[in-house]
Amino acid sequence: MTEGSSGNENNFFAAYNLLLSFAGSFILHEPKSGCISDLIEMDLFQKLPVDSDNPKFLMASGYLRKINPDRPLDYDEIINDHLELFGNKGKTLAPPYGSVYMSADSIINDTTSLEVRKIYYAYGWKSDLQGKVPDDHLGIELQFINLLLDKYPRLEDDICRNEVKKDLKKFIRLYISPWIYSWNKDLQKNAESDFYKGLGYLIVSSVEDILSYLE
Repeated sequence: MTEGSSGNENNFFAAYNLLLSFAGSFILHEPKSGCISDLIEMDLFQKLPVDSDNPKFLMASGYLRKINPDRPLDYDEIINDHLELFGNKGKTLAPPYGSVYMSADSIINDTTSLEVRKIYYAYGWKSDLQGKVPDDHLGIELQFINLLLDKYPRLEDDICRNEVKKDLKKFIRLYISPWIYSWNKDLQKNAESDFYKGLGYLIVSSVEDILSYLE
């Protein structure tokens, strides 16, 4: 059972949009201490904007609730996690690219990146980092999911809503679900910070909850 703060559909999508937005940004970009401090001041880690009994969501909550104003935060540990897990220097421990996990040779595959780019273009969307970051990067894919999460509840035409719903489910099934569990396993094995352990479980559980809701 998952529900937004007042149980309606708009709140559900808005809540998960927020969670995937900040989680994805910290996978895509090196964290800035000021950004994390802002989230702490908002009390976001203590009071996530959605309730879920998904065991992975509960794991995420457990890690993230350890981040609070009364506990000193080791930003160096968090930044080191980002570089070790996702950085481009040397071998990364949890590479955030779908093609790395879905291809036999475990390298970034241009074909997968081009496939997801075609889907982005079908919605008139283009990553701001196109040409710099492959389109199958998890942070980019979550930005696209955010786009659909924002669009879906605002559509009044049932035919259009059903098309967006179908595309969102298909995108998650084809380009997120096949590899996100292996990625999170690598993240949990190698991350040192509660921050990134929490984000890993948060992303997986959010994707699961969204897909379950749309079924």
